[in-house]
Amino acid sequence: REVAFKAFTAGGNECDVEVTAPNGRIFNLTMAIANDVGSASLLLPEVMAWDPGNPQLYRVRFTLNGQLVPDVVHGYFGMRSISTRPRADVTAPSAICLNGHAVFLRGVLHQSYYPDGIYTAGDVQILKDDIAYAKRVGFNLLRIHIKVDDPLLLYWADTLGILLLCDFPNFGEGGDTPLGRERFEKTMRAAIQRDFNHPAIIGWCLFNETWGFGGQAEFVEAINLKPPRTGPAVLKRPAGAKIQNLPSFTWIDAMWGVAKALDPTRLVEDMSVVAWEHVEGYGHTRTDVNSWHFYTADYQFAKQHIADVVRETYAGSGFNYIPGFAQEQQPLINSEYGGVGATAGDIDVSWSFKFLTNQLRRHDQLSGYIFTELHDVEWERNGLLNYDRTPKAFGYDPTIVNHGDVLPIDAPPIRRVPAGEEIEVDVFSSHFAQRTRQDVVLHWTLSGLDSLGQTHDCLAQGSNPLAFPQYQVERAARIKLHLPRETMLCTLWVRAIDVGSEIVARNYVQFFFDAGFAPRQEMDGRLILRAAVDAWTGSAWSGGSSTADEAQTQFSCYGGGHGFYEYQFPVQEEELRTASKLIVLCEVSAHREGTPQTDSIAHPTSFRMQLNGVPIYTGLLPNHPHDAAGALSYLRPGGRGAYGYLVRATIEGDLLRQVLAHTRANVLCLRCLVPSDEFPIGGLTIYGGDCGHSPVPPTLIVERHTT
Repeated sequence: REVAFKAFTAGGNECDVEVTAPNGRIFNLTMAIANDVGSASLLLPEVMAWDPGNPQLYRVRFTLNGQLVPDVVHGYFGMRSISTRPRADVTAPSAICLNGHAVFLRGVLHQSYYPDGIYTAGDVQILKDDIAYAKRVGFNLLRIHIKVDDPLLLYWADTLGILLLCDFPNFGEGGDTPLGRERFEKTMRAAIQRDFNHPAIIGWCLFNETWGFGGQAEFVEAINLKPPRTGPAVLKRPAGAKIQNLPSFTWIDAMWGVAKALDPTRLVEDMSVVAWEHVEGYGHTRTDVNSWHFYTADYQFAKQHIADVVRETYAGSGFNYIPGFAQEQQPLINSEYGGVGATAGDIDVSWSFKFLTNQLRRHDQLSGYIFTELHDVEWERNGLLNYDRTPKAFGYDPTIVNHGDVLPIDAPPIRRVPAGEEIEVDVFSSHFAQRTRQDVVLHWTLSGLDSLGQTHDCLAQGSNPLAFPQYQVERAARIKLHLPRETMLCTLWVRAIDVGSEIVARNYVQFFFDAGFAPRQEMDGRLILRAAVDAWTGSAWSGGSSTADEAQTQFSCYGGGHGFYEYQFPVQEEELRTASKLIVLCEVSAHREGTPQTDSIAHPTSFRMQLNGVPIYTGLLPNHPHDAAGALSYLRPGGRGAYGYLVRATIEGDLLRQVLAHTRANVLCLRCLVPSDEFPIGGLTIYGGDCGHSPVPPTLIVERHTT
């Protein structure tokens, strides 16, 4: 409740201080100036706390008197506390508390670079927009990465309401020299002094991994140590030569002591740790936070890895610490994670963000995570935003896994299941929002999309009361699903709804119920004909195309530029004679090189379909998208979320008669083409039944006359 003021002046005899509280109440005091310094304190009758959801700030007006013209300076401050609280299990990591309440840090790495100014934003609106976007998709914290940032960014973090964990610049490859250490300490001291008063800043991180002592990527490559990405060996130190660099750790521990003395009000982390570093005995020294990094796009590995880290983190454990130091009750957070690492190129991050974040939220011994990262930079294309801050498409709302209250699901984001089986799915509640909930009910619905492109909104449903305990993770339900006996892509949606009918949390997982794709099938009086995507009978493309072997492996085929693929569907004369309607189904998109995540830059193409040489469809395919909407593609190695648009052409009446008149040898010939005389010319991708967005291979349906 007490606020201390200190003024450094050039002249003047007293300084009037006017404080305006967030509720408009005004407080005044006067500081006497002696030797150009004045100080005083103010005891507030109540505290109006600052937090990201309600960033209440006290405005201050300083007026220096005793000069010809009074000098006026405006400022502000916020009242908030950051602390830790032991859990019921005293051997477990503590919880992080904001203003005395447990908080789950939903963070995102913010390298804070800009294409027009590199270290400096060209316009203050960009700073505001970065914060606003991060909050909109569910984050409550930015990790300002290895830089002392623009005070304007810190101001808008205070004003708009987002927590900051601030790194200091690290001196890089081979920088652990007396001069490097001197410069680091000078920068650290100056940054803490400059930015001490920002309520948004809740912690300092001295070092990122081992940047600055012992080398980084080049050295790892030289001694042939590769970071483990899969398998159970993640908690073991990689075999091979390592550097013994204990003097560096001794110095880092000393710097932690300096930082903590300069700012005892915040969490101070010695370094953010990554398990595969090459330094002997690598880990934490003294620290207020036990953090670690991991990167993987493998669901099973991520699930096991996170569980292993949580299991190994308990009071007295030496895991993640160098010899001589051990875990006490420091909070456990993941300070970097993601499914796309540096230099991996522009590929979809939406898929891995969903299942990695879902898994992190299944453990209540964690106090937070920091996803890599908010926006792309020159060498990393793993942002939620592009470098120019245009958004990427995710195929879902990121807040379903990235929110104060979520429903983590213990299941892969998609899995192939034999049709007709029964499976069980565990759903958890993770309730870390400050608002308590009463009379919450869990509702679940199983919907599906079948192999003819028909939706089934409610294959099964159920509900049950949900305890929804605050600041805990508990199993909410075990849902038993009886799977359909036909091929279908199904989605299990779960929703927590409170007594006021408000959706508190929601989530989904998908299942591909695989009964195969019969090339010829009678169904409800219709004849269903399907073609394997790699079984084309003719093709020609101006810009290269898939081989049959590639298409068989990838369950899709592509052609660049303009050209065509042709498929044949054998039919009997009697079947055509009784046909009243033909329906053609095909999931298609444009094609471009690479697999960039869907964003505002579209790659369209003209598209036509012909049946027996007769035009049956003319349209425009908007893009060649890659995001979580292409769930079936993730059943394929390297699928990267590619998907298309389900095109449906109906042939009846005069058009049907034209098609039938051109039938030869009882074959209906479907040609999918990008014309050479109609722009845009953007290539073509055709998706098979277990690739893309819908479980629909190239399909022809023969509807018959009813008697």
